Amino acid sequence: LALKDDGVVLGWGQNWYGETTTPHGLENVKAIAAGDGFSMAIKQDGTVVAWGRDMYGQTLIPDGLANVKAISAGRNHSLALQENGTIEAWGTSWRCLTAVPRGLVNAIAISAGGDHSLALTQNGQVFAWGDGQNGQLEVPEGLGDVVMVAAGGCHSLALKSDGTVKAWGNNIFGQTSVPSGLGRIKAIAAGEDHSLALAEDGTVHAWGRHDKGQIDVPPGLRGVKAISAGAFF
Repeated sequence: LALKDDGVVLGWGQNWYGETTTPHGLENVKAIAAGDGFSMAIKQDGTVVAWGRDMYGQTLIPDGLANVKAISAGRNHSLALQENGTIEAWGTSWRCLTAVPRGLVNAIAISAGGDHSLALTQNGQVFAWGDGQNGQLEVPEGLGDVVMVAAGGCHSLALKSDGTVKAWGNNIFGQTSVPSGLGRIKAIAAGEDHSLALAEDGTVHAWGRHDKGQIDVPPGLRGVKAISAGAFF
């Protein structure tokens, strides 16, 4: 997906479920998110539009959802963060994916993973819910001062204010074994089984599964200002 300056969304690639067929008349979009076979967009008026695969209701926007400032699309579920810091979740209810934890208030960031979700609150606390079979919900004790979170297939990442990265969950491919010597990190992203980190000097670091070349960062790549990880890319 791509969001143009004029608020128009373009999609390309696999279109088995209509995920790249932008709804007719969709305009004035300010943010987008791509999930597993479905797509989401926030309009300037704070409402959400979703299209594509809907096997689990992941594109059925909750009635009355408004004032949304951030969205995230997972494998079979969707998240929306409202201006007042509350979170709405919909789609599959497997492993309580749509049951936002009680006490989760003043959220400032969200991330939908394969079958789990992460949220970051204003005071730097991380909440996790959904499937925890691989330890992806086991937020490290004492973890604080977090400024960004990223949920992968079965693992979780957190970026602290000091530029260090914490990771937990499934590590079968080394996706939670954060390399040493990363330097100060300013952004993170999590794929199905790999992890990415963007350093303040504009370089990209990657670790975890590499059977599809997903951690083969192009030699000499510099000047990067944003990163995003797909399932296997």
